[in-house]
Amino acid sequence: MSEVPRVALLGADLILSSRLRSALTARGVALVATPREENLPDAPLLFVDLNSDAEARLETIGRLRHRNAGAMIVGFCDHDDNQLRRRAMAAGASQVVANRHLADAALRLAAVEGPLA
Repeated sequence: MSEVPRVALLGADLILSSRLRSALTARGVALVATPREENLPDAPLLFVDLNSDAEARLETIGRLRHRNAGAMIVGFCDHDDNQLRRRAMAAGASQVVANRHLADAALRLAAVEGPLA
């Protein structure tokens, strides 16, 4: 039996975290969510909330990239914050998605098929 993919989320927004957890667990994908970097596991797929404390989170992305070079690190923020998106990519994010596309991106990147309900 194959291991359930591990997905981790660094963020304190309970609504976004709940939405992401619901989408993933409905398809059998485990999610570890934490507001603190030191509690974040070395998962192959990491989501970083850039909506609050963006400067600290950009630094975190750099540390995560250094610690886990092969991880898919996905930042998420408001759809119109292009400067933050560019800075996150420069810091080491693999990609940055808009908040409203977070769950869809997680399902796609975790290789889970099926449309979001």
